[in-house]
Amino acid sequence: MKRITLLIIGVLLVAGGLQAKPSLASLEEKVARNPNNARALYQLARRYCEEDSSIQAIETWKRLASLNLDLASDVFLRAKVAVYLGLEPFFPQRVSDSIALAPRFSPDYRWITFNTVHGWKIGTMDFSGDNFRWLIEGNEEIPTRTPCFAGSRDRLIFIRTSEDRSGDEIVYYNAEAGETEEVVFELSSFIESTDWVSDELPLVFGYVSQVTKSMEIGLYDRKAGEFVELTSNVYADRFPRYSSDGKLIAYANNDRLQLDIYIMNTKGKVVERVTTWQGVDIMPDFGAHDRKIAFCSNRHGGRQNDIFICDRRTGEVIPITNNEKDDSSPDLSDDGNWLLFQSSRGDGRPRAYIVPLNQPISAERLIEEIQTQGK
Repeated sequence: MKRITLLIIGVLLVAGGLQAKPSLASLEEKVARNPNNARALYQLARRYCEEDSSIQAIETWKRLASLNLDLASDVFLRAKVAVYLGLEPFFPQRVSDSIALAPRFSPDYRWITFNTVHGWKIGTMDFSGDNFRWLIEGNEEIPTRTPCFAGSRDRLIFIRTSEDRSGDEIVYYNAEAGETEEVVFELSSFIESTDWVSDELPLVFGYVSQVTKSMEIGLYDRKAGEFVELTSNVYADRFPRYSSDGKLIAYANNDRLQLDIYIMNTKGKVVERVTTWQGVDIMPDFGAHDRKIAFCSNRHGGRQNDIFICDRRTGEVIPITNNEKDDSSPDLSDDGNWLLFQSSRGDGRPRAYIVPLNQPISAERLIEEIQTQGK
């Protein structure tokens, strides 16, 4: 038994050694020995991108593109090089001309729900931004916000200010029956990021705790009428979102004096740290069959946020937007093909935008831009 155990440990150590990343110096030396080794240039370009060494990344990618355009067409490389060149790595498309905050997909991705500051109404529209349907009429005294679908186009969960303006409440709305039900009330002065997976699972949301005076995450079972406090500490736990099966919850936490993305189970136990950026990573959302996490961050160095996607298997973070205005509230489709988000780009008014994630900027376009900029 002891011999078998030692053998297993040895195999694991060897496997770990095989999977270890080569050092930057060794990659640079490999390329210096053989400047036409496209695979080595590819690995070196990726390493420069991972370390945000923009000048070296562009130069190495340009050399790679001259040798092997297929390797240079790696989506991660294209997205990072586009940002270094000051370009949008993908092509966001405005969903409609109307103001739309916190857009969310329906479960079948045919519809989008949102709220607007004009009358604080909540509505739905189709994937192309047409067929508006106003479901909830709000007002300045009792504003509504951040709706999400609850299983169909006709059922929503949303947040509104209580009538006495003492706090927030979570409301369930069924358009078919014309019924509105106050689900969570008299709990907190502020509630955010309500999410729903199925009627069999509780709602998840962020709220200001009356005990810790900080943002916490809780669950509420509508059928049982039970509230469960998932987090309770002096650090902020914010923006919870369910995985597709409701077994995991992605959220932002600042217990290391920076806002990073984590994943916990429905018992409140942290099971994964997704990001380690020395800045602000917030508003996570599962997508691509839970393999990826979309989030917004100030990683591009400005005050504004852009949208990024992290691959949970590799830890690779791909930039999706690169704009001087603020991009936020990402909603990533479960098939991984579409990203919906809110942006103030253009005239500064918040609108819904959508990104086809299977259409990143082309390698040929990047080559043209490098030549134009003389880099």
